[in-house]
Amino acid sequence: MSSRTTGIPASAWLRPALLLVGGLLLTALLFLAGQKIASVAVAIFSVFMAYWTSPLRSGPHIPLTEARTQRADTAIILWAPGNPLSARLQAAIRGPREDVAWVNVFRDPHAQEVLASHGGTGALPLVMVGGQTMINATAGGVLDLQETVRRGQADGGSDTDR
Repeated sequence: MSSRTTGIPASAWLRPALLLVGGLLLTALLFLAGQKIASVAVAIFSVFMAYWTSPLRSGPHIPLTEARTQRADTAIILWAPGNPLSARLQAAIRGPREDVAWVNVFRDPHAQEVLASHGGTGALPLVMVGGQTMINATAGGVLDLQETVRRGQADGGSDTDR
């Protein structure tokens, strides 16, 4: 196994495998029914969706140790390829931002430890800003948490600094 795929739980492969098998079965049925163009379209779509939901899909990643050295109001987002909530958050927070650091938990053993201490993959996406943590974060939640930390810093320190 390559270093890129170490630490990936077997359950992360379930959704892509089901998408691929189901899509290929539908492709075979369409082909047998004489719908060759539709069968090719379904096959291509199935392969794409299996890849998109699999741990093979790369995405933004910075090591957790490096992310922790950034500004105090940087949102460190622990995410996993194939996790629907992580994908939704990535779609909502598009493009590179200086105040957001994405950490792929399948590629970082330290991030896996942090995630495990917060309930495992059910907590994804896990967001850390300053000393605060949010599980199953949404884009609005990330922005609110960042604003809370910024206000705490502007007030000369508060409970968020502890």
